[in-house]
Amino acid sequence: MAACLGLAVEHCISLQRPDGSWEVAPDGRIFETALAGYALAHTPGRLDRRAVARARAWVESAAPQDHHPVSFLLEDTLRRILVGAGGVVDLTAPELDGPVLASRTMLLHTLALHAGLEVRARRSEDELRELVAREYERCTQAKHKQWSKVELIALHILLQARAGRQTAVEAAGFDLVHVQAPRSGFFFNPISTALAYIALCIAAPTSDPWFVLRSQLLDHQQADGSWRFCTSDVWDTSLIVRAFAGHPTFVQTALQPALDFLQATQNVDGGWPFRSGVESDNDSTGAVMLALHGTMQGERTKDRALAYLARVQMANGLWRTWQFRDDPPVEDVVAHVLSALDAYRGRHRLAVGTARQWLAEEVERRGVWSASWYRGVPYAVAEIGRALGPDHPLTRRGVDALAARQNDDGGWSPEAGGASTASATGLALQAIVDRHPGRVDRALQYLVDAQRADGTWPGTPDMFGPRPLLSHFITHTQAFVVGGIRAALRRNWPWPVRVAAVPEGAA
Repeated sequence: MAACLGLAVEHCISLQRPDGSWEVAPDGRIFETALAGYALAHTPGRLDRRAVARARAWVESAAPQDHHPVSFLLEDTLRRILVGAGGVVDLTAPELDGPVLASRTMLLHTLALHAGLEVRARRSEDELRELVAREYERCTQAKHKQWSKVELIALHILLQARAGRQTAVEAAGFDLVHVQAPRSGFFFNPISTALAYIALCIAAPTSDPWFVLRSQLLDHQQADGSWRFCTSDVWDTSLIVRAFAGHPTFVQTALQPALDFLQATQNVDGGWPFRSGVESDNDSTGAVMLALHGTMQGERTKDRALAYLARVQMANGLWRTWQFRDDPPVEDVVAHVLSALDAYRGRHRLAVGTARQWLAEEVERRGVWSASWYRGVPYAVAEIGRALGPDHPLTRRGVDALAARQNDDGGWSPEAGGASTASATGLALQAIVDRHPGRVDRALQYLVDAQRADGTWPGTPDMFGPRPLLSHFITHTQAFVVGGIRAALRRNWPWPVRVAAVPEGAA
């Protein structure tokens, strides 16, 4: 086991950046690549045709995500838009107007119309235009996620231009360029940047902001022709610290700069963002507070962080992910905040009873353990169960049910009946190690057997963003696996590793 963990720590340290953080690009997806390629196809004079051709080649070789019908719809439609395949886009399903999916539906409807595809939808183009115009007006007057505001303005420009309303296009274009960061794109988000570029090709072509966006899109295209979803240095670093802290080599080499990075990225409002340079969110704030607990950096940041959580707590005692009124509270975010507040018990007077009761009621109401930002039962049981407490009846039942789902190979799958994955197995280990010690040996052996020679484990898309699409970050896989291994080792697990199972080069 020492060799397995040593390889993982060595790989982790090799990825640490000079500022103490971890920041890796996720795997490529059709969504960002098709959208960015389609955006550059609007450059006058076909100046970016080579970048567009590389994007088309990548998209044609990729398969749309199919774990959720809307994921397939999003990626299949954008693929058809980029390659010019045509066809009908069916947006008539009632669930497309739900709280999370409504913004995706507006985006897809608008882009399909802009690309000349036939759209079957529950609202007409005029009704869509009026809806987006209302949302655009509202987002200029109320607190809203900045990248969502950019996307709304861009969609508004596209729809107003289709109606020939040049005055509205120019006014929205003025709003758009004033949200843009100086000499940069929009909040490190390739989706927002690509949509804004399409809009500025209409509202302000060849303007300075237009040139900036074009340059950023071209610079961010990968060697394989794809574009990648935004990185998350603060979130990734918090995951790594929570998983690896306590390992002697990690502590000696990597921990101090990681803690300093997390301290330095606390925003002026007291919260933390998922990546440096954007607004605070409550999920990241709870996760970073857990990573910093028991450290000098945690002592230095706790007062402002606790004040932030007090300020953003809703009247009903819950916490949203983001700081705008339409964002509903979700289980894993509330759980992370509760776990952070439990860690700092005695340092605050925030009422948590209502939130903990809500968390239990949501698990019972759904009848299944689920999270909003990561797929799979193991993540939900590990993170939400921690907030409810190990002795809560729901936690015990959830852990018992999860333990019973262990596959024959010793691992766990994200969902019942699926193939084992390294990340799901690591998360399951964290959840079940105390109540089901008899299942730990086979789980550890599965992870040793699955580890590659470079210390990594094969990864699968686990993180939602934008929902319901999934992303895979190697840092997340490593953190979840090592977190599970160390949960067993912290209990002085007397486990013998089969020598033949150690990856080549591990000795």
